[in-house]
Amino acid sequence: MHEVVLANRILNALRKISAKHDAEVLEVNLRIGEINEPRALRLWLKKLGRDEFKSAKFNIAKVPLHITCSCGYSGKADIPADPHLPEPEIEVVCPKCGGHDISLTSGRELEIVDVKLKKKGCKNV
Repeated sequence: MHEVVLANRILNALRKISAKHDAEVLEVNLRIGEINEPRALRLWLKKLGRDEFKSAKFNIAKVPLHITCSCGYSGKADIPADPHLPEPEIEVVCPKCGGHDISLTSGRELEIVDVKLKKKGCKNV
């Protein structure tokens, strides 16, 4: 369940941001690659951060999986049937030739784009 690990990474980063500014996290904008299962990741963010980030809103922009293949194909690809593998991109196949000689050009992103904070006794930061 790599979503748990990814959710913990995000929550740890938010803890640092919150502590640095002595503020509460109100809203987080994320870019999450499709291979990282954005829907499941949202659930784990809420579950693991339920006490600390109970009022935080997590907005997720899903980044589709795109590949380039040695056959010349460049474009969208389907996510693997089992994205819980240690390296799920190994299971990605080229929709044109069915081959595995591919490179991911997008779909693995895990980015905190911005964070909206509320300082104690102040308006939003």
